[in-house]
Amino acid sequence: MRKLMLVMISLLSVGITMAQNSQRGKITVNILGEGQQGLENATVELLKSKDSTLVKAAISGKAGLAELENIPLGSYVLRITMINYARQFSTPVSLTGERSVISLPAITLLPATAAQMKEVTITARKPFIQKLSDRIVVNVDNSIVSVGSSALDVLERSPGVLIDPNDAISLRGRAGVIIMIDGKITPMSGTDLVNMLRSLPSNSIERIDIITNPSARYDAAGNSGIIDIRMKKDQRVGANGTFTAGYGQGIYPKANTGATFNYRNKKLNFFGSYNFGYREMFGNLVLKREFFKNGAYEGAYDQDNFSKVQFNSNTARLGADFFPNKKSIIGFVLSGTLTNINRNSNNQSLVLNNVKEPESRFITNNREKNKPRNILGNINYKYSFDSTGRELTADLDYGVFNSNVLSRFITGFYTLDGIPNKPEYKLNGDQTGKINIATVKADYIHPLNKNTSLETGFKSAFVETDNDVEFYDVSNATPQYDSSKSNRFNYKENNNALYVNMNTEFKKFSLMAGLRAEQTNMEGYQEVNDIRFDSSYLQLFPSIFLNYKLGAEKTIGLSVSRRIDRPNYSELNPFRFFLDPSTYSSGNPYLKPQLTWAYELSYTIKQLSFTLAYSHTKQNSTVVIRPSETEERVTVQMPVNLNTYDYYGITVAAPIRFTKWWNAINNANIYYGHYNGNLASTTLDNGAPAANISTNNTFIVPKGWTFELNANVNTGGQYGFMKLDPQWQLSAGVQKTIMNKKGTIRLNITDIFWTNVPAAVIEFSNYIEHWHSRRETRVANLSFTYRFGKNTVAAARRRNTASEEERRRAGN
Repeated sequence: MRKLMLVMISLLSVGITMAQNSQRGKITVNILGEGQQGLENATVELLKSKDSTLVKAAISGKAGLAELENIPLGSYVLRITMINYARQFSTPVSLTGERSVISLPAITLLPATAAQMKEVTITARKPFIQKLSDRIVVNVDNSIVSVGSSALDVLERSPGVLIDPNDAISLRGRAGVIIMIDGKITPMSGTDLVNMLRSLPSNSIERIDIITNPSARYDAAGNSGIIDIRMKKDQRVGANGTFTAGYGQGIYPKANTGATFNYRNKKLNFFGSYNFGYREMFGNLVLKREFFKNGAYEGAYDQDNFSKVQFNSNTARLGADFFPNKKSIIGFVLSGTLTNINRNSNNQSLVLNNVKEPESRFITNNREKNKPRNILGNINYKYSFDSTGRELTADLDYGVFNSNVLSRFITGFYTLDGIPNKPEYKLNGDQTGKINIATVKADYIHPLNKNTSLETGFKSAFVETDNDVEFYDVSNATPQYDSSKSNRFNYKENNNALYVNMNTEFKKFSLMAGLRAEQTNMEGYQEVNDIRFDSSYLQLFPSIFLNYKLGAEKTIGLSVSRRIDRPNYSELNPFRFFLDPSTYSSGNPYLKPQLTWAYELSYTIKQLSFTLAYSHTKQNSTVVIRPSETEERVTVQMPVNLNTYDYYGITVAAPIRFTKWWNAINNANIYYGHYNGNLASTTLDNGAPAANISTNNTFIVPKGWTFELNANVNTGGQYGFMKLDPQWQLSAGVQKTIMNKKGTIRLNITDIFWTNVPAAVIEFSNYIEHWHSRRETRVANLSFTYRFGKNTVAAARRRNTASEEERRRAGN
């Protein structure tokens, strides 16, 4: 009984304390201009009087009124800022139980003088990694280490992102990640996608958003989430721009240069950019393949494949926004890429017999030229009905993505003494592909009251692909058409989607619930064997996001969503891409979509956040390296459907400010992935724990110097039938501002100890493969950036267009 009384007294005390702490107040203030007119879009920040800690912020409305609600009782001061105006502070104000609602006298902002404008320089530097409530942001433009890199290099150093040597990109240990550029999903995948990311210089990228559990507004695609690459846009009023040039040296040279420009006034915003990148790089893949039959050892290949790749990339972007009145915005964006890729490969293979003794060799030389040409146009419209946030947006996209690959393989067969024992095998390939994408979408937001809004929209996408591959055996004087390797594949797809989202906020709760319906119609035709297939299906994708504020800086969140990953167009394409006579990759026209239920529970205290995640995927789509079912001692890389994949993970984001000059952003993702399936007479029912850990440290010292030290560790884990070994890397950089802070010089070295070397073992009942791959990840880069024009920043307009998922699946 005594214990019960103590418990009741304790609970009562806690309840009284919570009731006292739950008292909240409200502050309102009018922000006026020099002529006593209300100023819209002024920033009002509520600071604690004792230490100037930011408690809350608000933006003044159309009449200049700013409201700060749900404020803990205490003593505060207001700081008011606005572009082109001098900063102002209010007198101290105290919220008490007797005086919890306060209306302050109007505060007048005066135009800033020339001297004040000169002093208003944005010195706050965003960290390389930011953890926000719904995403992780990689601020590429603010990273010293990222200078001179490609988009792929930056992704590989980002928290939770893994890129294996088979060009598969995974996020937090899960495949099925969506790659977007400026909110538009790229239509390429596999090697095409990786080539595009390698040709995209980091100096053209502002930031990368990593969203692990998107809402119903996004396409339902993305088993593991979305990676959105945001290109640079100059947001300053007047005529402005930047110029960047850099040089990098690893084993081979690299260079990049680019420029952005922007002209903005009250009626027009005209912008554009151009970037050129040149990169030479190599890959050295060493592997041993062992073949068995009914458990008996039959032989092996010891192979060493060295390839040198040269990229020349041109990326251009041009667009404009027109403001016919205060409510309407009409815009267009035209973007394109032109890339030349030359690859020279040499693959040396030692053949071992059934007693593990060398018996012969074969050597394959491959020359390949690839010329992707892509262009995408977008027309967009936005209408704001009133100041409550009711608005309509619409987008129309049309894109054409072309590729042309010319390849020449020459394979020689030799004895151990180097004497030819078979005629040379020569194979020429001509592969052309074209993807047309047309999409239209519209979104409407309707506030129901001050705390609740409804959002709805639709999208329709039409995609056509035509891929033609011709191979000729040119071993003899007369070329012979090889029908076993040649093919033509046509594919059409139409997707239609409707969604509705509701957002509401209470005193401590916030809720977003949504439902998306997507209907898919598709048909394909493969000329070889006259194979046709068609399918149509309707799927529903619910999502719910709930947040509860435990205190001023404590929040707990819960999210549940259902998602789908349709096969990329290249994954459905049954064409073969050869490395040598023993190895090729191929698509799978019978690949099915994978479906995932994802659950996340998060807890945030100040800037420290923890996330528990679980997901269950059916018809899991996985790229596997497996023995051929029809050809002896031939290995095939292709996407397949496994039965299920279960993911369990915990993610920790821990930013730490050690001193005024040392900041660290730390991220850790610890997970366990379990696969279930059957392939090549092998049952897979297994998983392995793994972790991805990163720390990004920034050191700001006087006289314009900044240093960075970043480290990443990946402990390995399991991906389908493949078990990956651990790998890590350490990178460092330094920057110095010059030319009155308009110029910046940056120097960095990535993967200093050259330890980012992936390795793995692949096991089937009749096949075992060990491999490791060394790539040119250790590179020193020197870069110079110059900014010109005015420094007055205007509000940015986010341009999300319609063809997001379709462009991702085509690989662009």
